[in-house]
Amino acid sequence: MPKPVRNVKKIMVEHKYLGSDFISTGISNGSSEKILLHVCCAPCATTVIKRLQAAGYEVHGFFYNPNIQPEEEYYKRLLEAQRISKLWNIPLEIGEYDWDRWQAEIRGLEKEKEGRKRCLVCYRYRLSAVAQKAKELGIRIIASTLTISPRKRADVINPIGKEVCDELEIKFYEADWKKQDGFKHSLEICKELAIYRQNYCGCKYSIRQITTKPIETKPHKVLKVTKTKPEIEPAPAIVPKPKSEIPKWLRKKKTKPWRQSKN
Repeated sequence: MPKPVRNVKKIMVEHKYLGSDFISTGISNGSSEKILLHVCCAPCATTVIKRLQAAGYEVHGFFYNPNIQPEEEYYKRLLEAQRISKLWNIPLEIGEYDWDRWQAEIRGLEKEKEGRKRCLVCYRYRLSAVAQKAKELGIRIIASTLTISPRKRADVINPIGKEVCDELEIKFYEADWKKQDGFKHSLEICKELAIYRQNYCGCKYSIRQITTKPIETKPHKVLKVTKTKPEIEPAPAIVPKPKSEIPKWLRKKKTKPWRQSKN
């Protein structure tokens, strides 16, 4: 019995999100090897899941993000990740929400700027947990959705992922998912599926990036006020009257110098 032909239009739509040559050093041998994907949130997972599946992997998700605050935000993102998992039939493991331990791990780095030392510690803390989970599940390779964000540097995250995986003798799928319009495609998928998209990374310290960033405004132009005199009709010119027309009592009498009073 011949196999049913897949919907050609659907294939074209899916291919749009894959990218022709996204930057990666992962292993693609056409097999259905299991890969454990660290899911930081549903929007970031969209393009990554599609590309890993196109590379021949059987994707298993692991939602582990104890950095997210407040707690309501954590569960909001978790629900969206579960929705994507159910929609695309992706197994999803859910890690412990151990915020207190995460807070202890980054203690002393609270005032660090976004993308600096605190974030590096956070990456390592989460990726280490993903590697440990993969070891428990018998999965030999992991990946992370973190590098799809324009604010996350692949040249920083990939070495950390590789280092924690080397310690457990498993592999890390190094990729820069934002390449080949990966982030742009994730926005398109979110719009199509009405996926909730947050406006900050996750921890309460990253919220400062959107609440305390000064608004860039152009300096106000100083308007030059020109003072204009009110329009007043000029007074008529005073024409001196001839001496003959001035009364005698108004005329000044000339006094002789020796008669002038001495002050």
